[in-house]
Formats: sequence, structure tokens, C-alpha cells
Amino acid sequence: MKTRRLCCAVLTGLASLTPAPQAWAAGRHGAHPVTFVDRAAGARSAAYWTAALMASATPLDPRDVHLARRAGPPAAAPSAFATAGSRVVGALFFGSGSGRHYCTASVVDSPKKNLLITAAHCLYSPTSHTWNSHIVFVPKYSQGRRPYGTWPVWLMVTDQRWLDHGDPDADVGFAAVQVIDGRRIADVVGANEMLVNTGFSNRVTVIGYPSKANYPSDRPIRCTGRTYQQDDRQLRFDCGGFTGGTSGSPWIAEYDDQAQRGYVVGVIGGYQRGGEYDWRSYSPLFDDDISRLAVTANNQA
Repeated sequence: MKTRRLCCAVLTGLASLTPAPQAWAAGRHGAHPVTFVDRAAGARSAAYWTAALMASATPLDPRDVHLARRAGPPAAAPSAFATAGSRVVGALFFGSGSGRHYCTASVVDSPKKNLLITAAHCLYSPTSHTWNSHIVFVPKYSQGRRPYGTWPVWLMVTDQRWLDHGDPDADVGFAAVQVIDGRRIADVVGANEMLVNTGFSNRVTVIGYPSKANYPSDRPIRCTGRTYQQDDRQLRFDCGGFTGGTSGSPWIAEYDDQAQRGYVVGVIGGYQRGGEYDWRSYSPLFDDDISRLAVTANNQA
């Protein structure tokens, strides 16, 4: 895989590879907006999300499975299966104007070791012009269990194009979580590195949290396959089972089962907010704009 690494290369600002991070902060589309969540409010968010509320949360993006089955997946498309999950992937719970919901997010390597990556639509609604609230990340969440704790989000970063008009090519967001008991999340669970400019064809493992109304109930799923070009700035991935709740799921190249991590090259989001059918998912192309956004997030975190 001929790629350029972002984390540990780009995010550390190696002059031989990239401009200095300060030159990246604006990007060709203008400054990336940042919203801060008060740290005290973040602590309240952790207490807010009881086991009962997590169990009652619904997917932000429900997909009509019956419609999907009528449309029919490609004959060669595999189906996702239940998995124990990954330490670096978890459920992202939050409140919005339509109730309590969840998406999927994952830990991405950065110098400050506190960043998550997810779909921008899991953080901000360009329709209602509001940021989501009471946001917490639960690594390797499964059936109410929180083996690595509950991590409140205090910072969210998305591209101006997403805020202005919901540009699907900018449906990627970063969030910083608080330090808990003096420990940073990447030190506790590890992190995926992020790669940009990998092209349209990559073999990836996708892990996410589907609708609880579908199998498996309240547990993560996993599928491995190849990505393809959807259009100039979008990728697609065909695998059944990725119902609502999997928005933000990382597309992980070279996934290591023992380490439970690899290289994230996409997230479910973008075109159709990730896809209308459970068997076809989309991701914005990870390019230099995404790397600039990551640098901005790290600088602000």
C-alpha cells in the first residue's frame, strides 16, 4: 500500500513531508470551525448516560432494511457478523433535537492522544444548525458493558463545508475526550493511525454498532472487504448488516486482530449520510483537507 501516514508523520509536523501545522489550519476551503463543550458539562454528560438511557438510545440514521432487501445487494456482497469488538472502536452516545441517539466512533492517533474520528453528521446537524450535546464515547461497548469506561467529549471539529451546506465530501469530524484519572484515551485503549491519499481501492475491516432492532442486539458487528470508487470524492463498501447506528464506523486497513487496530482510511458517512441500504456504505475520500482538519483538531485539543 503506497500511502502517506498522517498520525505520527503529518500530525507531528515533519517538515520533510508536509507544511507546518500552522499552514494547514485554514486549508483551501477556509478555516475549520471549532466548538468547545464546557468541561464541567462533560462531566455531567458521563453521569447523564445511565445504563437505562444507553439501552433506550436509537440510531441517528435508521436504514430501511426491508427496502434494502427489496433492492437487493450484489450477489458477491458478504454479510457482517457479530464480534467482540475493538478497544479503539466504540459507541458514541449523544442528545439531539430528535432525542437520544448513537453513532460509532474510533480513537485516532495524535500527539495529544485524545482524539476520536467519526462522521460529521454525528456531531453537527446542518439542517437544524445545532451541535449535539451530552456526547460520550464508550470504547468496546457491548450490551450495556463499558469495559474501558465512559469518556465525555469536550471539543468537536468539522469542516466549514459541512456546517454551511452539509457537503457529503466533508462528512468527517473529530472530537476530543477528557482525561480521566490522569489518563488519556489512547494510552488506555490504543489508537488507529490515519492514512490519507490511499486511493479508492483498499482492503478494509469495518466495525460498527448497528440498530438494536437488528441482529446482533446491542453489540458491534464486523466485516472485511474491498473498497471501490463511487465518484470523484467518495468510496463505497458492500457488506450487509450495516444498519443505522454504524455512521462513523472506521474503515480500517491492515487490521491487526491481536492489537485490535490498524490504519483508518474512511468512515461511514458522506453520500446519503453513509448509505440508504444496510448492504452498501459510503465514505468521503480521505485527502489533504481531512488531514488539515485533523491537525486543526489536535492543535485545539
